[in-house]
Amino acid sequence: MATMVERIGVSLNAERRFYLGMGMAILAVMFAGFAPSFYLRGMVPAYAPYLPMTSLVLLHGLLFTSWLLLFMAQVSLISTRRPDVHRRLGIAGFVLLPAMVLVALVTALGGVARHSGPPDVPALAWLAVPLLDIPVFLGLIGAALYFRRTPQTHKRLMLSALIGLTSPGVGRLPIPVPIPILIIGSIVLFMAALAIWDLRSRGRIHPVTIVATLVLVGSWVLRFAIWQTEPWLAFAGWASSFV
Repeated sequence: MATMVERIGVSLNAERRFYLGMGMAILAVMFAGFAPSFYLRGMVPAYAPYLPMTSLVLLHGLLFTSWLLLFMAQVSLISTRRPDVHRRLGIAGFVLLPAMVLVALVTALGGVARHSGPPDVPALAWLAVPLLDIPVFLGLIGAALYFRRTPQTHKRLMLSALIGLTSPGVGRLPIPVPIPILIIGSIVLFMAALAIWDLRSRGRIHPVTIVATLVLVGSWVLRFAIWQTEPWLAFAGWASSFV
């Protein structure tokens, strides 16, 4: 398959290493953030007090971990030149996606009663964070599926959607930085790595990288802009009353 990457002298092997490296970096961040409260719960010291584990939270964690591992598997299959298995395994994503969305929605709404956010942020205000994750993720994944026959667009959208999922892990890291700055900063860093890859491989930043960065960062600016407003608090109270 001829690509822009090949035309300007950057090998497909370099492209595969980039996406695999990004996936591993995201996996490492998520593991570090959730190790005390989920992956190694009870085995390592907690960064902060955490809530009791429920069946719903456990299911939520397992589903999203499965998505991370599926991404890694898909990148690895392309790296080993097995696009046939890549396409067949993609069917698992179609099955996993609606389950992730439904469980994420119920978990987010149920998190109000559990006060699953930071202790210094009102629960109804914090609901803006997980609840708006869902349309952002769905929008990027939906676009990626639509452009699945345009590899360079598809890859960037899938990676951007995965970067959007890093915020819960980043927010749990013991870094003494305000959460808004920490989360937005981490997204900018990940997307900057993609932009640098664009410049190296294409000589210019891919339009998808620009749009996805604006969507991801803009969605967080929106959350922090509305989460303390009366309209949002009224909506959050109404929505959370269903669970």
